[in-house]
Amino acid sequence: MIEVPLADDSFPDVLNCSTCLLPMQYQTKKDNNFLWQCFKCGKRILVSTENSNNVEEYWSPPR
Repeated sequence: MIEVPLADDSFPDVLNCSTCLLPMQYQTKKDNNFLWQCFKCGKRILVSTENSNNVEEYWSPPR
């Protein structure tokens, strides 16, 4: 019998940008959300502190 490993649903320590696949930088905590930003393409991700499954993506100009 083959043992199937359990899925790890915990939030990762490093977020990779879904556009350019580079690691995103943690910026600040804003309105009970953690703000992560990719400095290459400008994509921002807000991760809820109450529910890590609640993730919002939006764009800003790259630096």
